Amino acid sequence: MKGEFFIIKRRIGKYLRETFTSINDKILDIGSGSNPYYHRFMEGRITCFDTKNADKTHVIGDADFLPFKKDSFDKIIAVNSLYYFKNPFKFIENAAKILKKNGKLAIITPFFYPIHDAPIDKYRFTEFGLRELMSNNFKIENIYAIGGIFNFPAIILHSILKGLPLIAPKPIRKITKLVSYGIFYIPYILAQLASILDVLDRTRRFPTYYITVAKKK
Repeated sequence: MKGEFFIIKRRIGKYLRETFTSINDKILDIGSGSNPYYHRFMEGRITCFDTKNADKTHVIGDADFLPFKKDSFDKIIAVNSLYYFKNPFKFIENAAKILKKNGKLAIITPFFYPIHDAPIDKYRFTEFGLRELMSNNFKIENIYAIGGIFNFPAIILHSILKGLPLIAPKPIRKITKLVSYGIFYIPYILAQLASILDVLDRTRRFPTYYITVAKKK
């Protein structure tokens, strides 16, 4: 969707630029998909890993069985993919094995966000769940809460734009999509602008996303 969460993406980009700073780093992107927009915020040599072949995919496989040698990468990133994995704890353990000493893992995970790609969307982690998930293999450097209570209207309108065509009868889904965009798209853009006020929400109780940055122990 054009204009999707542009304020959120800008904030994500800021933190990725602070984490992926070296052009010499070997980076593994797990669950890179077909449009890894966030690569433009990252320095380094990126290997794209996914379950399906896409334009930028280098290696096809399962994140629960990462087919890489020990100490292969300086950094790993997983964007909107952790909630698909069968065993997130096992994934974290495997990620630590293929990272070099002091290597870093960056994970972007949704929290207040609709179910995506049912039925393989299985998990939502709080900040405290992410800390527990990482505790055996990594030392957390930062967990950034992205978005807050002022972003809720944008999430609701985003859900309407995505959801109305899905619930409409198949013969009129295209028409439903056109009508929903005609009615709700501009309010959705304006709601995202209102999410700038999330800087006032210091509670960390209403995040749209978390970015977790951790160093291998």
